[in-house]
Amino acid sequence: MPKPIELEIRGEIRAKNIPAIGQRLRALGFREIEETRRTSVMSFGDVSPFESLHDRTQTQVDIRCRITNGKAEVVGKIGKTHAANRLEISQPVTRDELFAFARLFGSMGFFTKVGSKVTKNFQKGSVIASLVKSPSGLAYIEIEKMTDRKREKRDLKKLQALAKQLSIKLWKSRKEFLDFCRLLTERDDWEFHGTPKDIERLKKEIKKAGSGRR
Repeated sequence: MPKPIELEIRGEIRAKNIPAIGQRLRALGFREIEETRRTSVMSFGDVSPFESLHDRTQTQVDIRCRITNGKAEVVGKIGKTHAANRLEISQPVTRDELFAFARLFGSMGFFTKVGSKVTKNFQKGSVIASLVKSPSGLAYIEIEKMTDRKREKRDLKKLQALAKQLSIKLWKSRKEFLDFCRLLTERDDWEFHGTPKDIERLKKEIKKAGSGRR
């Protein structure tokens, strides 16, 4: 069975341009499916998958313990953090399990941080375009599609063509992507180590961001 790949391209946008980009998406046949409020505990580290010990492109792991409009899940993404084609595995969990997993990963020595976002999601077929805004006003677009290795190149061209139609300047390098991530860390996110104090702060963050409400 082919492994699921989250094919995703991203780029910075201005928060004030979100309504206009939404209009462009509608003109291209997308429909707005929902607005989400999400709080994520994001853990970044390195792994060596058994079946690809010599594949250096598959050595990073990004684990998200997140709650979105009241729905909790744990998501693992394997591949370079900035890559457009990471393997993705997700598992729904209860809210109590979410805090347990967050405590576990936060205690494991990964670089872990907490952040909340408000996202407007648009869909056309199997393609989803998400317009994401942080509390400080930083914003970016994610254009994604679930695929597999066989269809990856063809689907990536489709996503890139859509970005061009929207006049979106995509991040072209790991440095551009990480520079934006650092801005999020400085302005919005906070480090998480899995302590009882961190768990209490996480619960307050979820309440403040509204991500725990359905």
